[in-house]
Amino acid sequence: MPILETERLYLRPFRIKDAEHLYLMNTDPEVIKYTGDAPFKDVLEAQVFVQNYISTVYHNPDTTSETGLGRLTIVRKSDEAFIGWCGLKYNPEGREVDLGYRLYKKHWRQGYASESAQACITYAFETLKLPYIIARTHFDNIASQTLLDNQGFSYIKTITHHDMPTRLYHLKNDAYQLKEISAKETWPVRHPVLRKGRPLEDVYMEADEQSSTFHLGMFYNGTIIGVASFMDDSHPDFTGSQYRLRGMAVLPEYRRKGIAELILKRGEMLLKEKGKTLLWFNARVVALQFYKNLGYTIDGTQFDIPKVGPHYRMKKQLV
Repeated sequence: MPILETERLYLRPFRIKDAEHLYLMNTDPEVIKYTGDAPFKDVLEAQVFVQNYISTVYHNPDTTSETGLGRLTIVRKSDEAFIGWCGLKYNPEGREVDLGYRLYKKHWRQGYASESAQACITYAFETLKLPYIIARTHFDNIASQTLLDNQGFSYIKTITHHDMPTRLYHLKNDAYQLKEISAKETWPVRHPVLRKGRPLEDVYMEADEQSSTFHLGMFYNGTIIGVASFMDDSHPDFTGSQYRLRGMAVLPEYRRKGIAELILKRGEMLLKEKGKTLLWFNARVVALQFYKNLGYTIDGTQFDIPKVGPHYRMKKQLV
């Protein structure tokens, strides 16, 4: 995990010695009032929490590689004082990264939370290159809502989180742009990802230039990094007004950031506007779980596409 730095603070990964501060901070009812968390029973329980956090959040428990995510201890430079924590957390249920923060009450209203949040946002967008992050705050936590507003977050809706009324916020990384593109503009991504080592002309698909086909491209600072094509193609085994997804690809360095999901969801939205009721495609075996997470189901058995590899047919009802 990195160490983030601001004018007055630095943010570093939790250490076992932070357990005492985490315990003491959470004993203050006002600090945890809007969190849904119970205080630690004692310092030992906080130590167990920190040790587990280091091994399962900062590091992938399966590979032990660093995740680049996790809450970080806020330390004041001038005297090494423990201020609280702030950082990014991956939420598997929504496949999103959220921003969170918690400070000792004695350090409230001094700008430390805003300063820490801005450092984490910069890290999320410039280092991790995430296309967006979210944040949640209790419906009655006006101070937290004000902080998020000042950081540029947009209020999305009120939800229930940890059995509490919660306001959901969203912050977009402006370095990304998703738009409709031409067939030829997909080639810089299609070729290295889907047809690597083969002639460039192999990326061409027979329906690329049809008027009913549309292509979506995700750009990062003006460079295309992800693509997908949507074609008017009906499968005889399916019913309804159908379209087919082809050429879904994201450059390796931009994967596991939610890029493909954003492209696919935009495509689904456009298809619904066109009155389409079903999207289908042939999915590579390695991508099955990604599509399942988005509500697609397998139809039939595995089959092989020459020069490409094993696939399954998948589909999703759009309405």
